[in-house]
Amino acid sequence: MMRGMAGVTAMTIRAGGVAALCAGMAMALCATGCGRKPPPSGAGTTTTTMPMATRTTLTFWHIMNYEGPRELLNGAARHFETLNPDVKVNVQTFENDAYKTKLSVEMAGGAPPDVFFTWGGGGLTALAEAGRVLDLTESVKAEGWGERFLPAAMEFCKAQGRVYAVPLDLSCVPVWYNGPLFEQMQATPPKSFDELLALCGRFRERGVTPFALGNQAQWPGALFYVYLAARWGGPETFYAAAARRPGRGFQDAAFVRAGEGVRALVEARAFSTGFNGIDDAQARTRFLLGESAMYVMGTWLVARAQQEKPDFLPKLKCFPFPTVAGGADAGDTVVGGVNCAFAVSRACKAPEKAIALARLLTSPEMGEMWCRIGRIPALHVREEALAELPEPTRAALALLRAAKRIQPYYDQYLPPRLAEEHKKTTQGLFAGTLKPAEAAERMERAAQGGR
Repeated sequence: MMRGMAGVTAMTIRAGGVAALCAGMAMALCATGCGRKPPPSGAGTTTTTMPMATRTTLTFWHIMNYEGPRELLNGAARHFETLNPDVKVNVQTFENDAYKTKLSVEMAGGAPPDVFFTWGGGGLTALAEAGRVLDLTESVKAEGWGERFLPAAMEFCKAQGRVYAVPLDLSCVPVWYNGPLFEQMQATPPKSFDELLALCGRFRERGVTPFALGNQAQWPGALFYVYLAARWGGPETFYAAAARRPGRGFQDAAFVRAGEGVRALVEARAFSTGFNGIDDAQARTRFLLGESAMYVMGTWLVARAQQEKPDFLPKLKCFPFPTVAGGADAGDTVVGGVNCAFAVSRACKAPEKAIALARLLTSPEMGEMWCRIGRIPALHVREEALAELPEPTRAALALLRAAKRIQPYYDQYLPPRLAEEHKKTTQGLFAGTLKPAEAAERMERAAQGGR
């Protein structure tokens, strides 16, 4: 049923074809209820209009508030209403950091959304332990729902072996670079961290900022720290510290060395002046305008670039984060995780309808259309669909497939309080207000329950 949409590619989106994509999406999603399988639990097939007073309202919150993902999710919600005329889906979108605050407040206040965006990891685990999200373990067993997902993605959606969310997007973080700018410099992607530092010096000599970085929200800079810690100690060092294994912690040498690497980048003038005070959107703009040579960011960058600077896409290349001399990781670990999953609140008064919405949002058809907006789906999809990914995304996907291990983002894997401390200490490293050993000590104290 998807072949009728073969012409709706990422190029048509860039040419203003989002409306066409959504129209095609409605037809494609309709296939889930016509012919091959019965519709999901709670999904009807009639389009009879229901009086507003008799309709159930589901609130659906997410942060995909830019062109492409926004239209797909909103279109899916509208199509769910068509399949379920007794349901109204109230969609609300938020900015990343505002969303975290809003969700926390409403969860604590007893007025959470029915279906909501999650990254999985520590934040989801905390909600599960507090009894605020539905256990979906049995639901995903029905009609092969759970078999749609990539096992690595599903791991981010579990707590104590139980499923509390379903994933749509799987992302990884390469080092993006401006191909023509590298060619002008006769530069090649560095394989070692020492080579990277030397390259930063070369770009500075030519008046080019080596890296775009807007670290106001703290997490963009943390990507460098997470990579350096993984290169020095391997993901196992992080897992051991997070699990509080005897004799292991966040004062491990790998974390101190990661801090030293951050300081080396700052001292090499790898970033623009005032990078700790600007946001990621500003940094992205500078990169897309060719003012910076490199950018460490997730694969969601491609969808942003398609919207904001589509003529930059042919220039967009990527390489793996460099290795460190003497490190435990040979470069076969990639930082990444689930960047869009959906959970259902236990406060939801219509859980069967909410689960049916989550099922539709993670349909195989949605997975294939996710490819068409430049995102990597967390679902099994046809190779033909993956071939429709923009070239930069395909290059990043190749890095993801070649990786032996995925290192999760610390701020998503760790419990919320410790995640915030991680971001603060990392920003302190970038600002020079904390020395590497001091930052590691503060993280370890926080992990032990102190300040």
